[in-house]
Amino acid sequence: MATVAGQDASSEREPIDAMTLLLDPEAVAQIRVVERAIGRHDLFSGLVAKLEGNLNGFGAAWSELIARGDTTGAQRAAHTLKGTCRQLGAAALGDLFAEIERSAKAGDYAEAKRKFDEGASLIAQSLEALKRA
Repeated sequence: MATVAGQDASSEREPIDAMTLLLDPEAVAQIRVVERAIGRHDLFSGLVAKLEGNLNGFGAAWSELIARGDTTGAQRAAHTLKGTCRQLGAAALGDLFAEIERSAKAGDYAEAKRKFDEGASLIAQSLEALKRA
């Protein structure tokens, strides 16, 4: 039986909101613990803002790296975003960048860019969920 965030997906409980599906609340909670420990309540929001900037610049940066023939840099860019997304608890977004990275490693840079472009809605939803967390 499928479960999401510890709930039985087939039960007649209240529907699970989209934020729960997009974010791992435990990852967010761990960052919040660090915030409290260091006395900075802007750590998570700062990381999200940095991620947003990197996501906004990814398409152009990707195209530039590929145009220069820096395929290693393109793979690294996807790999970095994959890890950052997962560390912040945005697993589905991390999975998108894992797919982009796989395509790049296979030498299919057009497919990687297509996956990024098609992931625009997931990117927007994930960023919104992160901002609300």
